[in-house]
Amino acid sequence: MMKLRKADEMEQFQNEKSTKNGFIFYTVALLGWALFDMFTKGTPGVQMTFLLIGCAIYFWSRVAYHNKMK
Repeated sequence: MMKLRKADEMEQFQNEKSTKNGFIFYTVALLGWALFDMFTKGTPGVQMTFLLIGCAIYFWSRVAYHNKMK
């Protein structure tokens, strides 16, 4: 059985920064794609739905973690 170890502070910091950069990339990429489709096809497409759902999950989880820490 593989035993998982708890991440130290440096690994937690690196994970937080990597997650932030990944979230920003996907947000900008989906927004750009949705805007491109909006101007060329007249509809933002399914990518806008994914973008909005992803942002909603991110912000609601931030609220939940913030309230949990209080």
